[in-house]
Amino acid sequence: MNISTIGAIIKKERESCGLTQGTLAKISHVSRVTIVNLENGKVGDIGAVKLSEIAENVGISLFATGKKVNFIKMTLGNVNTSYKNAMSVSDLEKFMLSGNIQPGLEGQVLHLIDETPTSLVASTVKQIAAKKHIKAKLLWKNLAKVAADIKSPNPFWSSIG
Repeated sequence: MNISTIGAIIKKERESCGLTQGTLAKISHVSRVTIVNLENGKVGDIGAVKLSEIAENVGISLFATGKKVNFIKMTLGNVNTSYKNAMSVSDLEKFMLSGNIQPGLEGQVLHLIDETPTSLVASTVKQIAAKKHIKAKLLWKNLAKVAADIKSPNPFWSSIG
């Protein structure tokens, strides 16, 4: 696979995640110009580690095992750690679709917003958007609004537009 093909895949997956080039650049710790050049197949020496990080931030792996990953389940495993009440798939979907925090799940939402790796959130957003046949941007806007409401210290959320 050549860099033009990888760039086209990154662009397609970034768009399906509802992320802008600037947001992807920020969470991948590269410049927006790097993302633009990558998507146009004109990036120079980017390196496998950085390229892999960019790919993971849009929910794909350059080193895939061929197994389908359930990112919703992974996210729930991450956010339910140490809480008496467990957030369910339905709870997570309702939260992301509405931006409303259900009573008793405040801790899981804080964990999702402040501690869950952005690449896992992006993959979960993409999976829920595809499952519900909606645009991922709606989910990102709901998450960013909640992050602002709870005054999240994570600077990522202010880059969601």
